[in-house]
Amino acid sequence: MRVRPLSPASWLILALSIGACTGDDDKEEDTSGPACDAPVAVAGADITGALGSVIKLDATGSSWCEEYDAEDVIFTWAFEQVPAESAVNETGLSDNDSSTASSPSFAPDEDGYYVLSLIVTDPAVSSDPSLVVVTIYVEDAPPVADCGDDVSGEIDQASTLDGSASYDPEGAELEYSWSISQAPSCSEMDSDDIHNSATASPSIVPDCDGVYVMGLVVSDGAQWSEYDYCTVDVATENRTPVADAGDTDDLGACADDPMQLNGHGSYDLDGDDLEYQWSVVEVPSDSAADDSSFSDATEPDPYFDWDTRGSYTFQLQVYDGEYWSAPDIVTLTINETNENTSPVANAGEDVEISTEADCTSSSYDWTCDDCAEVDFDLDGSSSTDADGDVPDYYWSESTGAVAFTNAYSALTDGTVLEQPAEYGVELSLELEVVLTVSDCLDSADDSLMVYYTCTGEAAE
Repeated sequence: MRVRPLSPASWLILALSIGACTGDDDKEEDTSGPACDAPVAVAGADITGALGSVIKLDATGSSWCEEYDAEDVIFTWAFEQVPAESAVNETGLSDNDSSTASSPSFAPDEDGYYVLSLIVTDPAVSSDPSLVVVTIYVEDAPPVADCGDDVSGEIDQASTLDGSASYDPEGAELEYSWSISQAPSCSEMDSDDIHNSATASPSIVPDCDGVYVMGLVVSDGAQWSEYDYCTVDVATENRTPVADAGDTDDLGACADDPMQLNGHGSYDLDGDDLEYQWSVVEVPSDSAADDSSFSDATEPDPYFDWDTRGSYTFQLQVYDGEYWSAPDIVTLTINETNENTSPVANAGEDVEISTEADCTSSSYDWTCDDCAEVDFDLDGSSSTDADGDVPDYYWSESTGAVAFTNAYSALTDGTVLEQPAEYGVELSLELEVVLTVSDCLDSADDSLMVYYTCTGEAAE
């Protein structure tokens, strides 16, 4: 934001208006005090700052009669002008919301001009006002470079990059500057060999195999971004793919049967489509599982039927149409049931509900509507299982006065159903809502109380 300073005429009008509001009465001397000069207020030099910063004022250049101690002097700050949309006033000054400190601070809430006046008062007399102008601007955030995805290339063929996702937070038009940060040792290319290097979509024509690291910075006309890097990977000959069978894991005593494997981390440096081949390396001694236990050993994420607890080790290889990868190994363990840890249920906090029912009278007989249904939140998501098992949830309430939107969800709504009401009578219910959390072997309960009251009141 560009801020326009007030003209000299504007400052004169403002100063005169402040003087008129102040009047001469403030300057009447207390003849009982010492005979010396009136205090002089100095509000400090004008300040410029960014929106979001804290502005500290400084009246330490002010002076007063040396016969008075500093604690006898009062500094009175006031906002004479703020931006049109600003809600800042004297209560926003720091030091316990005090406008009587010598060096208070405040937090601007809009860009523009804040004009403050300062009056210094000793026990005998007040100073003339002094003004300080605080100019607040919206800070220009730097742009952000994004050089796009890594790409594969070929020798003597153009490879194009995409920096179009780069942006400026203020929406300014961008300037682009690409460079070759690193080239293979066999290459003679440098940044001058980038075609259209001042655009969002430059290209290079690699001169040998290897990885070319490309750097991008962008400018909004005022400042440059940080560098972002991407690569052009050039290989004349096919490269061997890489298999990733996933992470070795302890699945606890409640492992899914069948369990699922995950080879999606496998990749090919040349971007070729992959074929997958899983096989069994080792199973527990009493297991009859083998390669036939896969749902489909050629899928990246097949299911495997296990038949006894223990450790199962699998091998994955991938094929790019020319080369098979080196095998990757993963071991998944299903614990014995006596190693299972029971889950811990947490039903959440108690609930208080207070409501009323409308009642009408006829010949001294009162008729009341039922107390309406009332919903309340239930949150059992703080329940835990030390084995990492995904527990099952079940909410219940024994009297039937509470219904549940989904009794099998950790997060759900409970509803106290309609209840009969009597005029002038407070119906009180204490309803215990129980959460049962279960893994495949054990369960645990926790409960919360719903304290419900409904009173029959004369309808308005």
